[in-house]
Amino acid sequence: MLLKIFTLFTLLAALHSAGASSIGLESVVQTSLANNRDLQAARYAVWKAKGRLAQAGKWPNPELELSGLSDVVFRNEGAGAFTVGLAQTFPVTARLSLAREAARVDVFRALREIRNRERLLIAEVRTTSIQILEAKARIQALQKLLAEADKTSALADQRLAAGQGTLAEKSLALVEQRRIANELDSARLAENLALIQLKTLLGLGANDPLAISDSLAEAVKKLRAAKPPKTIHRPDVDLLSLEEEKAGIEIALARAEAWEGIRLGIQYTYDQNTDEPEGLGTDQFLGLAVSIPLPVWDQKKGLVEERTAQRNETQARLRAAKLDLENALASALRRVALLESRLAAFDSKTLEPVTQSLEELTTAFETGRVDMRDLFTVREKLAQLRLERITLEAQLALALSDLESTTGNHPAIRREYLAASQEKNQ
Repeated sequence: MLLKIFTLFTLLAALHSAGASSIGLESVVQTSLANNRDLQAARYAVWKAKGRLAQAGKWPNPELELSGLSDVVFRNEGAGAFTVGLAQTFPVTARLSLAREAARVDVFRALREIRNRERLLIAEVRTTSIQILEAKARIQALQKLLAEADKTSALADQRLAAGQGTLAEKSLALVEQRRIANELDSARLAENLALIQLKTLLGLGANDPLAISDSLAEAVKKLRAAKPPKTIHRPDVDLLSLEEEKAGIEIALARAEAWEGIRLGIQYTYDQNTDEPEGLGTDQFLGLAVSIPLPVWDQKKGLVEERTAQRNETQARLRAAKLDLENALASALRRVALLESRLAAFDSKTLEPVTQSLEELTTAFETGRVDMRDLFTVREKLAQLRLERITLEAQLALALSDLESTTGNHPAIRREYLAASQEKNQ
């Protein structure tokens, strides 16, 4: 906990120190884990579960009984009796220990719920960050295209002034400028909206400074460097395993609750009565009271059946979750492999040849050997290909992020899982 507070303080200090400071992709995740408001509220579930554990399995409080009898109201000889007793109920089954064990499992269930919320938060932060990096990459690409369009427009004006060009060429140059400028504005809007969403996930205000220092290519490189673990421990699947364990405990607890416990009591009685012919005399008594509950009418059979059905349901859900995890992992691995192959082929077989062709076409246009309409057509197609390449790279980053979330492979999730497992085995 102290480490998380220190990490949060360091990251926020770095953000506010320069007004427009930027942090890396992993620092964004760490900030969200330490500062996300919904996650902070959800963590109180662990403390509530620990409170229930501290209360579970307590013996019932002893009972002090006082009673008195007197014939004063009826104006008799003054006979009466006074009794004081102390009683304690003792469990005859393992009901209290089972209640403690069930509450102990609830603590680990709460921890797994928090781990799973953290896993989902990391995935959402990753997705939003990749959207920002994709928008930033599109902005950079469109800015270069706009600069080229400006040069072409200036050249069209020169050609028209020299009597070599036409008004159609100038109009085409203007149309291309505005088309690229509109796409640039859309990309900036997408970046701003995604940035606000990311600030919300990080627990920051809309006006707080935040920027991601990594590029889209660097994000892909970092996500690709994390290899899937040999053994997968997903918090949501572990949560179902704990629910199955608790269901078994609750079945035994339901059977144990049929016997409520033996009640033992010690009683002292002071008796003052009339004894003929001596008159009014006193006697003292000390006794033992035993109360044994008999499970005749309520044997908790209905409760046992309900909890047995709940255990069977949890087992079925656990089998379904394991199958979903296996298929999701296979799908994520296939998706990453296909996107990596497609991206490599796109660079070598599509983008490089078309870029070279445009360079040759531009040189020919400057010498007047190519019509401007043809140049604009090829340039527009190349611009679309470059933007498509950015989209493809963003899809690969999202696929790698999905693979990380599917396997629960983020270091924060693995570290917390190992710590919780060690505590459970103690």
